[in-house]
Amino acid sequence: MSEKKYKNDPLWSILVDVVKTLPHFQEHLAHVRDEILPKRPNISAEELSKILSIPLGEALVILDELREFPCEVEEELSRSLPDPEHERVALGGTFSKLHYGHIRLLLEGFRLGRTVIIGVTTDEFAGKLGKKYTVPPFETRVDGLKSFLRRMGWIDRCEILPLHDPYGVTVVDPSLEVLITSPFTHYRGVEINEIRSRRGLRPLRIVVCPLVVAWDGKPISSTRIFLGEINERGEPLG
Repeated sequence: MSEKKYKNDPLWSILVDVVKTLPHFQEHLAHVRDEILPKRPNISAEELSKILSIPLGEALVILDELREFPCEVEEELSRSLPDPEHERVALGGTFSKLHYGHIRLLLEGFRLGRTVIIGVTTDEFAGKLGKKYTVPPFETRVDGLKSFLRRMGWIDRCEILPLHDPYGVTVVDPSLEVLITSPFTHYRGVEINEIRSRRGLRPLRIVVCPLVVAWDGKPISSTRIFLGEINERGEPLG
């Protein structure tokens, strides 16, 4: 994808700083996150620039905020984690087959929180999600997740909880501070904060983790892996 090459330009960081000061940048970012990217995850910066009638530079920065490549995830993993800003953060998923999208989500969690609450969908809940493959048993999925967390040295900084519905403890735990979502699930964070507000709980800071895309620019997902299209790193199979 064309925006990859721009990030190696020494002027890239200057462009990012300038673009983020534009008056409508956050509005455009939210529109791409909520309306465009879910429908066209592999959209190019050039196409986005034309659709929104914005400069190419702004389109590049927006996609950089919302989308990453596996090599960028590996680069992020090679860096030491910063001192977390928050005590308790939450994220969730089915974790059928741990892939680079999951890894990026987890990395964001451990960057931001001293303790990361990881919700894993139960077998009953997963069965209601309309997956196009047979979801492995809960214990198998949790074991795979724990294996990765041990390799990364993160296992002692997390709590793994069964997720019986889309919300889990995020709508009842007053100690939570942050919710990590993907661009596709940001709307769920908004719902969670609405529920928390009705219950007298403070809203969570919603942090949108970049979407990790495969070789073809489409998201890496457990569905694509189980269907034999790609591997966990987003490389083509067959």
